[in-house]
Amino acid sequence: MRLTWEHVVALADEIVPRYRLTIWYGSLQACAPWKPPGCAAPDMETVPGKQLVEEQRQRGNAVPLKTEASRAPLAVGSFLRDDYTAHLARWRAPLSSAALRKRERRVLPPIPEEYSDVVTVTRFWTPVRESTLCREFDPAKDRARARGIKAPKDATFQDLRHFADAVLVASGLEPRKVQARMRHARLAETLDTYGYLVWQVDWEDAPASFEELYGIPAPAGLPQAALVPRAERARPGAGARPDRSGRGEA
Repeated sequence: MRLTWEHVVALADEIVPRYRLTIWYGSLQACAPWKPPGCAAPDMETVPGKQLVEEQRQRGNAVPLKTEASRAPLAVGSFLRDDYTAHLARWRAPLSSAALRKRERRVLPPIPEEYSDVVTVTRFWTPVRESTLCREFDPAKDRARARGIKAPKDATFQDLRHFADAVLVASGLEPRKVQARMRHARLAETLDTYGYLVWQVDWEDAPASFEELYGIPAPAGLPQAALVPRAERARPGAGARPDRSGRGEA
C-alpha cells in the first residue's frame, strides 16, 4: 500500500501519543510491528549513532529474531534520536510516589524488572503488543483522514516498512545499503521485493532532511526538498494535538 510522507507525518501526529515513536521506527528503521515492542534502551544507547536490533516481541513475549541478518545495526538520524529522547522523558520517567500509590490502590502487580529497559510501554507499564500497534493504527488513519489527509484506507502498520524501502530505493541508495537497512539475508530478496519501486517521494512533506531522518549521507541526485534541514521546515497546521494518552490502550 503506497504511503507518502504526508501520510506518515499525519499518522505520527494522530496515533496515541505514547505510540508515536513506533511510527518512526516503522518508517525510518523499516521495523515490522513486532519489532518496536522489543526495542530496549540499550539498543539505542550502546553504540553512538546506531540502533541495535536484538529481539522482537510477539503476543507480549520476547522472541528471537528471524535470521542473523536481522541483527544488523541501523544508523540513527538526529530526528529519531530527538524523538526517542522526548519519548523517554514523557513516557518512561520514573513513576511518582502518587502514581505508585495509585497502582497499589488498584491492586496492580509490581512492575517487573525485565520491563525496565523496554522503550514503549502501555499505560500499565507493560510491553506493548504488536496487535495493539496494529489496532491503534486504524483510528489514527481515521483521524488523519478527518483532517483531510487521504491516507489509504487499507494501509497497515506493516506498510510503514514498505514505505521505508520505497523511499530508499527511489532515492537512489545503493542496493547493498538498502539490503542492510531492510536486514534481508540476501540481496535478491531486496531486489525481488522492492526493486520495481520507482515512486516519486514527496520530500516537501517530510519532517526533516534525508540525512536527519536516516542517519546516512543523502545520495546524489536527490531534489533540494530532501536536503532541507528540519529547522528550516514549516509545519502548516502542526499546532498542539489533543492528548490521547489514555485512549484505547491495552
